Amino acid sequence: MQNQAKYKGKKHFEVFNAADIDNRIESVRIAFKGTGVILDDGREFIFYPITDNKLNKGSIFNYIAESGDTIKKRAFSDTIYLYKGDNILAYNFTKF
Repeated sequence: MQNQAKYKGKKHFEVFNAADIDNRIESVRIAFKGTGVILDDGREFIFYPITDNKLNKGSIFNYIAESGDTIKKRAFSDTIYLYKGDNILAYNFTKF
């Protein structure tokens, strides 16, 4: 079971890592012990954001991100940005 979960995590990471994202969030949920987001263009990604006091003021992505917020990430970048009103929070994420 552990190997299967690791394989799924790696597959989700490969898709997320290669994606160029600049869209609004449709919904956010917990998925496979990480974060699942559905974007307004219909794409869905699962990733594992890291909470950090310097980058994102200790804000947990799953709890702060909401429908209507925007996320941006360049393909193969190690940082995803959450635009929430006038605030921009940066999150690194676990790599597989």
